[in-house]
Amino acid sequence: MPRRLPREVHIFPEDFPQGLERLKEASGLTWTELARRLGTNSLTLRRWRSGVRPNALHLLALQDLAASLDLAHLLPVVRGCHAGQ
Repeated sequence: MPRRLPREVHIFPEDFPQGLERLKEASGLTWTELARRLGTNSLTLRRWRSGVRPNALHLLALQDLAASLDLAHLLPVVRGCHAGQ
């Protein structure tokens, strides 16, 4: 029987909405422009600010955008660990 690898669990930061607000303020972008650059819309950003988690593709786009603006330090980090650790 094949050996199963431990499942990776992602720990999503509770302060993600605040990090998004910090990124928006520091970048000088409007919510509409930020949404456009992330390939989404203002309603989605409003949902993220209220606590809804972005999907993996949007999270990567957000991290890439923050890095390109030299503002990656403003976003909280999503951490991964193996279940049972």
